Amino acid sequence: MTSGASEQPGNPILRVLAATKYYMVGGNRMYAVDDVSFDVRPSEILGLVGESGSGKTTLSRIVARLIDQDDGRVIFDGADITGMSGAKFGTSPKRRLLQMVFQDPLASLNPRFRAFDAIANPVQRLGTPEERRDVRDLVIEAASHAGLPERLLHSYPHQLSGGQRARVDIARAIVLKPKLVLLDEPTSALDASLQAHVIQTILRLRSELGVAFIFVSHDLNLVRLISDRLLVMHRGKVVEQGQAQEVFENPSADYTRQLISAIPVLGRRRVAGKPTA
Repeated sequence: MTSGASEQPGNPILRVLAATKYYMVGGNRMYAVDDVSFDVRPSEILGLVGESGSGKTTLSRIVARLIDQDDGRVIFDGADITGMSGAKFGTSPKRRLLQMVFQDPLASLNPRFRAFDAIANPVQRLGTPEERRDVRDLVIEAASHAGLPERLLHSYPHQLSGGQRARVDIARAIVLKPKLVLLDEPTSALDASLQAHVIQTILRLRSELGVAFIFVSHDLNLVRLISDRLLVMHRGKVVEQGQAQEVFENPSADYTRQLISAIPVLGRRRVAGKPTA
């Protein structure tokens, strides 16, 4: 369990109010996200958990303005960005302050871009003239924060390991020093040792840069290691939210108890949040 940010001071950096997203199937509304509200405070790590199809990825894409919600509001850094399309948000000054790391780094990185160019791309598109002039220094700094050796900056994605590509993705997300980064299953394609390195990197970035994170995952073991608060989703709805330690130790929703009970424990099984013989 992470510590030091369970009670974040200041106003929320993000507020999501009654966000709703549905699709028409056979004349009926099928809700991917159903009346979801939550906030994220500066330097906080919010774990967004649920099984595949729970709506967690759809919700994160609504926040990032990659898709539009059908109802509700999204307020980021004091500005209502609800009505902004992806194209409009892409040119907004707020865009540089909200970044996303995708599930598959190999798919999200341009195969024709070296690591340096991938990390520099947000600076070239969203940076100030001064930042564009200093792009090399910014890229090297971001790579260092993400734990990517400078010698790898001239490598193409196919020349990098999975963990190294993940670090390029993280460096690209933090190069403009955002206030919030959305992490969509960033460790799902990595083995356990690489997952641990990515988790350590995220915690260090929170400490060094004050970045807030939304960590989207189905892996409750990882979520437990990194999150200050949890948001548990099931069939598009939030069934539980609260401080991570409290949710794990005293879950109030049956669905949360089922998820926690399914966490593997060597030689044992779990009941609620506690292992049993």
